[in-house]
Amino acid sequence: MKHWLQKLTDVTAIGHGVNGMKEALVALSEELGFGRFAFFHAGNGHSYAVSNYEQEWQRVYFENNFKAVDPVVSKAKTVQRAFTWSWEQDKNFLTRQQKDMYSASSDFGIRSGITIPIRTPNGSMSMFTLAASGSAISLDKDIDAVAAAAAVGQLHSRITLLRAEPTAQDTMLFTPKEAKYLRWIEAGKTAEEIAQIEGVKYNTVRINLENAKKRFGVYNITQLTAIAIRRNLI
Repeated sequence: MKHWLQKLTDVTAIGHGVNGMKEALVALSEELGFGRFAFFHAGNGHSYAVSNYEQEWQRVYFENNFKAVDPVVSKAKTVQRAFTWSWEQDKNFLTRQQKDMYSASSDFGIRSGITIPIRTPNGSMSMFTLAASGSAISLDKDIDAVAAAAAVGQLHSRITLLRAEPTAQDTMLFTPKEAKYLRWIEAGKTAEEIAQIEGVKYNTVRINLENAKKRFGVYNITQLTAIAIRRNLI
């Protein structure tokens, strides 16, 4: 276990670009007998993945908002340490929605794995998973929680620094009115000024922006505007 955590650290330390890093992660996952990897970031209003899971599964996962019922994500948020999981071993403890999700994932050869979660800034979380098609994961030693968190922390920093293009991400969009008002916010206008410019009531602007904040799970207009800019939605 310690051996592959060191290799993960080495992969992220090498000065190659995004494509080189992805290729190295694929090679590492195959070398370790897993074959699949997924870096998943659950942020405020924006979740995304960098992974070699089949693209169709990534699309299904995000379009169906499986992160809301995914038992791996739930456990990662709760335990905040490295752990193993298995669809076969865990199925008796899952809800119907979770069973449906796991059943779908098994069709894509994702049945068990190791997941290492870490806390990231502003109440968000990142996690790195090595997944396999087998029904269970067997480790010869316990996972070193400190070493695992350190390795994934470096991976998170590297992906953020390189601005790696997600292989999949949330599919939520802004309505035309929300996008229009946020463009004015980005230009430095207040809600009152936007109402005057657009010839609408102040409450119309306020309610549209409040609805957008709730939908994206953020608490202020700065976060909402940042999401829109980062995802090229405005």
